[in-house]
Amino acid sequence: MKKHAPLTKPPDRDECLAMARQCLSHNLRRTERLITRHYDSYLADAGVTAVQLPMLAIIGSAEEPTFRLLTKELELDRSTLSRNLALLQRIGLVDIGAPSGPKPGLIKLTRKGKNALRIAHDQWKHAHRELLALLDHDSYASGLSFLKKLRGNARTTIGAR
Repeated sequence: MKKHAPLTKPPDRDECLAMARQCLSHNLRRTERLITRHYDSYLADAGVTAVQLPMLAIIGSAEEPTFRLLTKELELDRSTLSRNLALLQRIGLVDIGAPSGPKPGLIKLTRKGKNALRIAHDQWKHAHRELLALLDHDSYASGLSFLKKLRGNARTTIGAR
C-alpha cells in the first residue's frame, strides 16, 4: 500500500465536490448501477441478473469452464466467484463437478441454465438495443475502447504494486 503524507487540513467543500465529480471509481460505479438496473429489468423474465448473465455466457461458451477461467474473464477473486457460483448452483442453473485430484471440477450449465441463458440472451438483445439507441456508433465504440484501455492499464499498474 502506498504511503501518503499526513494531511494538514481536511479537504474543503470545493475539493470534496471536485473529487466526487472527477473520480473515475465514483462515476463508473454510478453508471454501472444505473445500467445494471436497466439490464436487470429485462433479464428478470429469465430469472437471472446482469451480474449472473456473463457467468452463464462464459460457462456456455467455454470448452472447459473452470474456476480459473471464470476468475480471469470476470476479474473476480475466487471467493466472490465461489459465492456467485454457489447461488447459481442452488437455483439449479449450473452444476459444479467434483475435483479430479489437483484439478478443480468443471462447471456446466444445467438444462434449466441453458434455458435461462436462451431467454436472457433474447432479453439482453432488447435491453442492449435500447441503450445503443441513446448513443451514436462512434460514442459507443470510443466508450468501449476507453473502458478496455483503462482496464488494461489499471491491471498493469495495480498488478505492479
